[in-house]
Amino acid sequence: MAFKSYSWSIGTTSFRVSQLNYKIERQLQLLKQFWNENPGVNWKNNNEIQSKYYYFMKDNQFLIGEANRPDKDAREKTSGLVDIGVLTQDRKLTEVGIKIENLLDKERNKDNIFYIDDDSYHYLLQFLKLQINTNGLKIKPFIALLYMLEKLDYLTYDEFTYLLPLCKNKYDVRKMVEIIKNSRMVLDVDTIITTRIYDMDNYLRAFEEFRKDYPVNEKTFEMIGMNRKSASYEHAYLPVYNELVNLVFHLRHNSFEERIESYNKLYEYCKNISGNAKSHWNEYLFMGYRPKTFDEEFDKKFRQLEISEVKNIIDFKRVFFEREHIIKWKVNLKEYFDLNRRYFSLTDIIKFEDEKIELDLLPKYYFKDIIDDLLNEELLSDEDYYILFHSVVPIERISDKYTINIEKVASEINKDLNTNLTVSNINTYLEDEKIKQFDKLIDEKFKRTDLLKLLDLIKNRVDSEVCEYVTDNADVPTIFEYILGIVWYRISGKKGNILNYMNLSLDADLLPKTHAGGGKADIVYKYEENSYPKHDLLIEATLSESTGQRVMEMEPVSRHLGENIKLTKNEKDYAILVAPELDERIVLDFRSMKNRYYPKGNDEYINGLKIIPISIDILKKIINENRDYNYIYDWFDSAYKSTIPDPIWYQKEILEK
Repeated sequence: MAFKSYSWSIGTTSFRVSQLNYKIERQLQLLKQFWNENPGVNWKNNNEIQSKYYYFMKDNQFLIGEANRPDKDAREKTSGLVDIGVLTQDRKLTEVGIKIENLLDKERNKDNIFYIDDDSYHYLLQFLKLQINTNGLKIKPFIALLYMLEKLDYLTYDEFTYLLPLCKNKYDVRKMVEIIKNSRMVLDVDTIITTRIYDMDNYLRAFEEFRKDYPVNEKTFEMIGMNRKSASYEHAYLPVYNELVNLVFHLRHNSFEERIESYNKLYEYCKNISGNAKSHWNEYLFMGYRPKTFDEEFDKKFRQLEISEVKNIIDFKRVFFEREHIIKWKVNLKEYFDLNRRYFSLTDIIKFEDEKIELDLLPKYYFKDIIDDLLNEELLSDEDYYILFHSVVPIERISDKYTINIEKVASEINKDLNTNLTVSNINTYLEDEKIKQFDKLIDEKFKRTDLLKLLDLIKNRVDSEVCEYVTDNADVPTIFEYILGIVWYRISGKKGNILNYMNLSLDADLLPKTHAGGGKADIVYKYEENSYPKHDLLIEATLSESTGQRVMEMEPVSRHLGENIKLTKNEKDYAILVAPELDERIVLDFRSMKNRYYPKGNDEYINGLKIIPISIDILKKIINENRDYNYIYDWFDSAYKSTIPDPIWYQKEILEK
């Protein structure tokens, strides 16, 4: 009756995966440094070096707290990186890992067929290679996902969560697509899971033992539960089973008043079921009712449950057995949903929005004609797979099916969407579509009231609510930059390519991602000549306070502006710094830049830098008063040219305007 794998997942639930891009990249940096400091040491079966790496992570502020088993925690923190081929089992960087780590300090480009960030493209290549060939699983998970998205147009969250990972081979994938096609409007996930349960010989044997006519005890549930952690967790099911037997067979014809005591006992027994299975049992048996709300209407609904309507103990055992394992499977699959979603999102070609999972436009047409062949390809031998998975190779080396050219993709898009795209303008079209998608996102998720609320939350560092609303794949400083970009896009009348202006990486849903690298201005907004001259506006964000503001922002902001002016040769360029609160010293420092020179090289200098610091409250005032950019430019330009003495300049020219 031993447990056998019935599904696949990427990574491990023991490793929290919010801000996954950052955590992968930061670990690659840390491991590179760690092995440089500890050369010639093996990781495998070496608890000492594993513990040492745990404390190395801790010393570098990658984690907090104190693990009971540092060696185990170090293994768990890195196992997901092994799964996606950026680390070997010995936790050394693979060729792919080295490539991604090398990209961190470089400007991100989209020089690939999918026009996605270069790091996302390398993750995509990894998932196109990825295969699982163990424990009865023989599948390429990402190819299975692409196949289902191509054949079904989209997957619901339930289909992605509970059905996709149950596909253990390519035959399962095709069969699952047909099941969903034929029954999507009335899709019964529980029935599909039940069918898969009885397809496995260990569950069949367990049920055959359970249905035999002998007294049920704790050993029975240890046997049929197949718990991977501890058989003792299964003991909680015995009193639940016994009380249900009492209700269904002994109190079946009794009145509600006579059954109420048994309901209360059953409710208390369910409290002892471990983990998230408890809530599923409560939902199934009590349907949202609580002991104080048990009434005759509840009694009527309870009697209509499948487990209440059985006529004999064999059928009762079957329903109980099925319900126990349906719940266990769903709990397990639900835990894996977040892992699979986050890892697949690394590719930036999958959109997870509006409770639907879809392919972005270009990959949808790229894979359309080759997905059947990709699904049918045999898995590589272990040796060949190991070499390919850990190597940086062009996409056509993964499979000759990927030799499809972009002209054919453009032709397919033109045929379906009545467009007139060529290789030279397809990127422009895709950017325009992204802008439309971003506009829709802003209108729905980032309305004026939403932005004001988020700015308050950011100012007061209610980080959990900020991440909950926007995304937990980015930290709050990154989200602050993103929100500033949206605010300025609104202020500017939604003109310009804001996606290019923000120096942020966005996922396929156009939400921000935190990366380990940096070094550029947060936002560079480009304005053509209007009532104001042509210029760039650099928008910098900081959450640092007091002395930290001066130390962290003074040099970078002035350097970013100076270097931008050197690049554009336009001394009309200027910068603003937005902070929750402004330290008086940084206001005076930035004001003093008006009278300083910045070297351009060749004995030439920029005569003064225009840097305007504002607080979040000032930004909120701009939003509340619906100020447009024409007003703001005149305001800041007038403030910059003001001759009011520096100590009162900010008060008079910014706060009181």
